[in-house]
Amino acid sequence: MNPLFFDALSWIGLALCIGAFFIKDILMLRLATLVGCVLMGVYYTHIDVAQGMVSNVIIVAINAFYLLKRSEREPQVDASLECSST
Repeated sequence: MNPLFFDALSWIGLALCIGAFFIKDILMLRLATLVGCVLMGVYYTHIDVAQGMVSNVIIVAINAFYLLKRSEREPQVDASLECSST
């Protein structure tokens, strides 16, 4: 595949990871970091840099864990229990 493609992935991933520092909403912050690290991980796999792959896999795992924990913690709203304004 074209090396420019992987370079673009790395720049997009880097922009997402750095941009996450400016996000106040924790859900969006974790999603941006997750996507950014996946893109960076693909790049590091392509250029065969083990340290980059390991660090991004760890960060992806941490963010995925907290996103799953958050989704379990939030109560599911049952539509039949909602009050209707009739």
